[in-house]
Amino acid sequence: MKFKQLAAVGLVTAMVFSTAGCSSKSQRTESSAAQTEKMPENSQEKAQGGEPVEIVYLNSHADVWEGDVGKEIIQKFEESHPGIKVKTESYPFDQMIEMVEVKMKSKLSDFDVLNVDAPLVTSYSVRGYLEPFENYMSRDELDKVFTQTGLNAAAYDGKVMTAPKRESGMIMVYNKDILDENNIPYPAYETDKRMTWEECLDICRQVTKVENGTTTCWGIIGDQINRVWNVMPLANSLGAAWLSEDGLTATGYLNSEASVKAMTFYQDLFNKYGVSPKGVNTNEAREMFETGKVAFTWGDPVCYARAKGKGINVGVCPVPYFEGGVPAVGCDSWHIGINANSKHKEEAAEFIKYITVGEGSSIFLDSQNNIGANMERIARITDASAPDHEVYALLASDLENYSVSRPKTPGYNEWSDVVNAAIEDIRNGADVKTTLDTSAARIDDILKKYTK
Repeated sequence: MKFKQLAAVGLVTAMVFSTAGCSSKSQRTESSAAQTEKMPENSQEKAQGGEPVEIVYLNSHADVWEGDVGKEIIQKFEESHPGIKVKTESYPFDQMIEMVEVKMKSKLSDFDVLNVDAPLVTSYSVRGYLEPFENYMSRDELDKVFTQTGLNAAAYDGKVMTAPKRESGMIMVYNKDILDENNIPYPAYETDKRMTWEECLDICRQVTKVENGTTTCWGIIGDQINRVWNVMPLANSLGAAWLSEDGLTATGYLNSEASVKAMTFYQDLFNKYGVSPKGVNTNEAREMFETGKVAFTWGDPVCYARAKGKGINVGVCPVPYFEGGVPAVGCDSWHIGINANSKHKEEAAEFIKYITVGEGSSIFLDSQNNIGANMERIARITDASAPDHEVYALLASDLENYSVSRPKTPGYNEWSDVVNAAIEDIRNGADVKTTLDTSAARIDDILKKYTK
């Protein structure tokens, strides 16, 4: 298949939160038992006297997989799958992406399972890195357990290539104490009453405080301050897309009139109005909100959980939209796939099932404060009796109605590198139109190699 034959990626990706795929606790137990019974024959043979099959999991979450949570998941998996042993190899995100490229280009089989950032599904599939996951789980099963958004992100050329392990989505989180100190009412929680970005800016200007030339309280900062996932929805709110539907052209999209308008607004937060801090990275930005120095942030539920865990009096509301535009929130997160060169694909598939729809999924996602792409879990954590259900219910609603995926393109890594650099330059005061024009032209030149 030529890449240009890919289905178009729309602005808003619908998400189906159907209870048809939900199951009771007893049904989940039966499902787990059934998965154990369907353990690959060679693994069963190993469990009856031979050496277990060892699979290697290449991942970017050392804090999980080299810590207590990961050890618990693997121990329980190995107990229920006695013919399989799991070894983890954990790397920082950027290093893991590089490691995947090196190993895959050399067609190495020294690992079996890998983390796949959702926007990279197409890139990896085009180059033959992934074994289709649907070869090990029927489409009917996939449709019953995963959200449609998760499956859309996992799809390439009509096949489900990966299993969604996490989901993101966006909420606006605010410091109640800062708003109280300024006698400002809390923003509406209801999605049909969400504030506009223009209204949010007005509040941010009121709460930003400068003493002796030093800003002591900032208005707003993004949870991923200079990354595509966090910033692109501003442009989407005005109808802009940052790449063509075939994933090969940036000119006319990244530098469109709507995109320039959205990024001018973003730049003004840091420069014209001074309600957002320049010169800080993502980790520093998060720390500022978590220590009570910023009134608003927007990101996935983890930013809410981190701040709450550090004693900040936080509230949540829908992510704003531009007046005259439409709501738009980022979506997609980590998927997990099978190395196309693996010698233990069936065993790899069993492990993937366990940590995406089996018992391991709940253990992992609970530790991450993540909504996940497992419909049974979503139904459980959005139930009115669940802790923080209002946070996840808001997230689920906007994911269903207003989620926007990052572009599907074989050159996603190159595209995101250029766009992230443009976001940073714009934040630091570079001319918006010139920066977007130059970046779009550069992307077009890079992506030419994928049209041959």
